[in-house]
Amino acid sequence: MSMEYLTNSREHMGDSAFYVYEENLIRHNIERFKSLPYDNASVHFASMANDNPVLLSMLKEEGFGLFVNSRKHLELGLSLGFRPDQIVFASTGISAPTMRLLGKLGVRVNIDSRGQLEQFGQQHPGYSLGIRLNIDEKSKNNVFIGAESRIGMLESELPEVFEIARKYNLKLIGTHVYLGTDVTCLEDLLAGVDKTLALSDHFPDLEFVDLGGGFPIQEERFDFEQYRLAVAERLESYSRKRGRSIHLVLEPGRAVFGNTAFFCAQVTDVKERPDRYLVCLNASATLIPRAMFYEDYNPVSVLRSSATGEFDKPVDVVGSTTYSRDFIGRKVQLRQVKPGDWVKLHYAGSYCYAMITRFLGQAMPPEYLIRSNGDVEMIREGESFFADEDESLDLAVAAHSQA
Repeated sequence: MSMEYLTNSREHMGDSAFYVYEENLIRHNIERFKSLPYDNASVHFASMANDNPVLLSMLKEEGFGLFVNSRKHLELGLSLGFRPDQIVFASTGISAPTMRLLGKLGVRVNIDSRGQLEQFGQQHPGYSLGIRLNIDEKSKNNVFIGAESRIGMLESELPEVFEIARKYNLKLIGTHVYLGTDVTCLEDLLAGVDKTLALSDHFPDLEFVDLGGGFPIQEERFDFEQYRLAVAERLESYSRKRGRSIHLVLEPGRAVFGNTAFFCAQVTDVKERPDRYLVCLNASATLIPRAMFYEDYNPVSVLRSSATGEFDKPVDVVGSTTYSRDFIGRKVQLRQVKPGDWVKLHYAGSYCYAMITRFLGQAMPPEYLIRSNGDVEMIREGESFFADEDESLDLAVAAHSQA
């Protein structure tokens, strides 16, 4: 009913496509990550997956922290009330001004290279921080692993790392890894945890282990129940080995919001080709750009149609631009649609809105949240090129005449 309300109301606005989240699904995912049976643990959401302030505030209220890799997201987190000690900052090539700010605030920093450790020690001698390690992560189709990866430090670099730390009286209190994304094999993910704990043996002052990435969006593709029990058992055993409780930091990204949102767009045209149909939307691949980066299209389905039956050939879903690669879906089976009908793209809550590009000049889509009680709330305004169209045209003509 709420989705129908949105599509009906927006038809009269002539507005762009939009994102819509469901609070019930968000709350469910929050509880999954809060249920880890290891007391000394915290969950820090990776803000690059979704930086909507309303959604981040929901996580803050539930006791989540943030993992950020940019000054912009650091300042966003602080503006939303996250304390510096609730924010983990890690990035390659941190600038000197940002290093100064991080040390001044007391943010937990995980350093990525020997050179960066030297720079940080010069600015903040005596600081306690973590080290980003390079291990073989398990992302789908990713060839940039191990020594091929640009991120983190290799095990062979650790002797020099500790020498730099002694030089500046730095206390290396944590290890940080990225285990991959969309990892569906429990054994692969746990092997990464075991490797991280083994490397953590090199750190005499170890206080935390930070596990980034990993979980797929669809719950049925991964046994999270077994994972949570296995990780808790490993950390309890490792803490006994170290003689003190080691803090576990989990850094989920896509799995928190990924399956909680749809991207909804209106059909503007249908073309027929000998081997397929082209369904054009009032959107573009730049507004839901995961496929542009990862060649991984979001599933497409019909939200509302005035036609009956299915297309008798595969369908390519495309944007309303002249960009030759503006594909939103490829070779999908779809119910028939006509101009004015609506389709939705699934699993659009992570790495979708956050990756939008201004290329092609598309209107920024608004974001809505369907609350648990059914109320619909706009949580980020979009752009409209149709509101006050006559006035905008007059202004454009006036500006041109003054040039």
